[in-house]
Amino acid sequence: MQDIEQTESQMPRVLVIEDAPATQRLIEMTLKLEGWDVLVATTGEAGLEAAESDSPDLVVLDIALPKMDGWQVLKTLRTDPATASIPVIVVTAHDTAESKTRADIATADAFLGKPFDVEALRRLAKSHLLQMKAS
Repeated sequence: MQDIEQTESQMPRVLVIEDAPATQRLIEMTLKLEGWDVLVATTGEAGLEAAESDSPDLVVLDIALPKMDGWQVLKTLRTDPATASIPVIVVTAHDTAESKTRADIATADAFLGKPFDVEALRRLAKSHLLQMKAS
């Protein structure tokens, strides 16, 4: 797989929206080991603010968030022209056919059930960042 450009000005920025501290740290460290800039939000509202203000190249989104769940966050991201094209990887403990279908309908770019393999997350993130770079 082609390497992702990691110059200071073009270092990929990934926004992780996850409220569980252990999962948040696991995702954050997995992505930081790639040399990427990782931003973290623990609520849907904070995640939307970060997506708007920090222009991430990728979002890793938990579904089970307090107050505003991940489905609402994804819908808002997709309807806002400023964030509509950001790739979103949905990560959820609700690894069911219904959740996968819902993720497809909501136009998530990828779906990972928890517990997830960090290598699978790394591969998906690299793949979507390369697609964004190519477009």
